[in-house]
Amino acid sequence: MAIILEKNFTRCQVSLQDGTDEQGNPILVNRLFGRIFPDTTHQDLYDVVQAIMGLQELPVRTIRRLDDGELVVV
Repeated sequence: MAIILEKNFTRCQVSLQDGTDEQGNPILVNRLFGRIFPDTTHQDLYDVVQAIMGLQELPVRTIRRLDDGELVVV
C-alpha cells in the first residue's frame, strides 16, 4: 500500500530582504504567487521566479514551492 500526493494547486513564496533592523537582523518581505500548474517542474518554476525577481531591486533570500493536495492510498 503506497501513499501519493494528488496535487490540487501549487503556489510559490519568495522572501526578499528589505534592509536590516536596529539589531542588524534582516527585514524580510514575502511575495506569494499563485495559480501555478501543479505539473510545473522545479527548474521551470525557479527560472520564471528568477526572471520576475530580476525586475525589482530587493535581493532574494529564499524561494519556496508550496504544493497543496490530498494524500491518496494507491
